[in-house]
Amino acid sequence: PSPLPLPSPLLPANGNTHFVAAMPTSKPTNIDAQRILAIMDELKEKLTFLSVAQPQVLSGLQSEEGASTAEMLGPDFMKTFAEQLRLEDIYVMANNVGEGGFGHNEESEELREDVKALQKNTRELCRKMKTLPNIVQELRVHQEQRPAAMMSFLKTLTDMQELTLKRLTTTVEEEKSRHELLEHYKSRESEASTRRQQLERDLTHIRRECERAQSHRSEILTKLRADVVNVKDTKQEKMASLRSKYELRMKEHQEAFDAKREELQKKINALTESNKKLKGTSMDEEMDQKKKAKRYETDVEAVITKYDTEVKELAKTYSENHEHWKKEQRQLSDLREHFEKVEEEKACIAAEEAVVAARKAKLDNEKKLKSEMAALLQAYWRGIIQREQYAAMKKAKKKKGGKKK
Repeated sequence: PSPLPLPSPLLPANGNTHFVAAMPTSKPTNIDAQRILAIMDELKEKLTFLSVAQPQVLSGLQSEEGASTAEMLGPDFMKTFAEQLRLEDIYVMANNVGEGGFGHNEESEELREDVKALQKNTRELCRKMKTLPNIVQELRVHQEQRPAAMMSFLKTLTDMQELTLKRLTTTVEEEKSRHELLEHYKSRESEASTRRQQLERDLTHIRRECERAQSHRSEILTKLRADVVNVKDTKQEKMASLRSKYELRMKEHQEAFDAKREELQKKINALTESNKKLKGTSMDEEMDQKKKAKRYETDVEAVITKYDTEVKELAKTYSENHEHWKKEQRQLSDLREHFEKVEEEKACIAAEEAVVAARKAKLDNEKKLKSEMAALLQAYWRGIIQREQYAAMKKAKKKKGGKKK
């Protein structure tokens, strides 16, 4: 359980807490801000010192392991340290005794004396710890568990100091430029989102077409596989029937071929005889045929020339189309780089929005913690006022009763 709030060493020495702090109505100057930061630094230092003032640290110093550290600190410091723990226990016990009730006036006076002694001893302890170098690190060795409430308060105080310093060093122009930059990124993000949605619709259409083509190919493959299975089942029977069928046909064709070959051989012999006879009488026809062949060669050369011309024109057209294709490829590469930059900008915007959300959540948590602390302080304050009013009312009733007697 977290300990009760101890009296701050910064309160007045007479223990009078009946005052209301006046809030400043004007903006603090740099000197006021520096004073506030200095007070916060001093408060953090004292809270750091008091965070190690625990019974477990005192037990560690009184053991054999902490004997060297206790000797270095000195008996005066050890006495002040033990007295601090004793006064804190008395203060906690006095606040816990008779929960829901109130003590007598003499007990209130004793409590005030204890508070004054605790404040004085706290200031003395902090002064002595401030003169010793590395005292907190030396005492942390003997501290098994740090007080969570005090460490949380120290962290909150540090965050408040950093936020105050940041607010003082940030100008109006910087805030305005950051806001304009955020608006610019938001507009770019909306344009990129619109473009991305269009591209996603196009991609969905392309995927749908691909799936349709894939289903069509799958149907064809299924049909072909069924045909393959059917062919494998009937392969042996068909092969046997085809073998017997084609062997029979081969015999028939062989016999027909032999008869045809004999007949053609006879014709070849007759034609050879006729060719020998006609060879002598075909010289004129041969010359005519040569002239025709020459004329045909001229026609062929003309056709070849025309073909070469058409091929050159086609090659030129191909080169132009190839250059146009290269140009389109370069445009495609530029578009890809542009979309990559758009994606990077979107990721950057998302990261900045996450930082803004985290910062807002942190500020909300700090505001909630401050509200809870203020509510606790007000409740504590109202309790003190009610106790004093009740004591005064009880004292007045006693006086009236004495007069009547």
